[in-house]
Amino acid sequence: MSEQAPGQASAAEDGADAQIYSRRREKSEAMRRRVCEAATAHIAEFGYHRTSVGKIAERAGVSQGALQHHYPTKDDLVAALAERVLAQSVKWFSFARIELARDPDAFGEVVRRSWREQFCSDEFAALVEILTACRTNAALLARIAPALAGWRRLIDAELVELLPSTPRTAQELDAILSISRAMMTGLLIHDHLVKDDAHIDFLIDQWIALARR
Repeated sequence: MSEQAPGQASAAEDGADAQIYSRRREKSEAMRRRVCEAATAHIAEFGYHRTSVGKIAERAGVSQGALQHHYPTKDDLVAALAERVLAQSVKWFSFARIELARDPDAFGEVVRRSWREQFCSDEFAALVEILTACRTNAALLARIAPALAGWRRLIDAELVELLPSTPRTAQELDAILSISRAMMTGLLIHDHLVKDDAHIDFLIDQWIALARR
């Protein structure tokens, strides 16, 4: 039987180590994703203050110890959750920018889809609960401030990309985006109070007509 050269043995060991590391990383990411999904659903349903690490672990079907290996505290988990939701928001806006660059008249449909696909989701409901908690929780606000700042920078970059295909100025686009976001956040709360989808659709249509002027 031929002996394996030292260099060959080292390369094989390195390859095996890389595979083990890759599997561990995938398993770790799957666990974080599972926990964040459970946290999203729980916060959206019960709010920030009625959410605990123990309840999230139970909902995710994992032990509290396993959860805290990845997220030692509730605010560690909430900060990670906010970062994920904001990253999804940037991806959605990137899609909207492409649609508007292709067809400036698509604004109305983009706004309607944003309401249905973004704002009427557990992810956005959870983010609203977190941001509401931040109003009186300076420590929590400090934890998610970097994610908010990063989100703002990326949205600004998307707005710059959109400018060549629109007669609007950067300031006008930013105002339209901010008002749209504020309006839809308010409608999310309004929806729980009134439960009148037809009325909400009417309000969104009125906003689209105003923004197009």
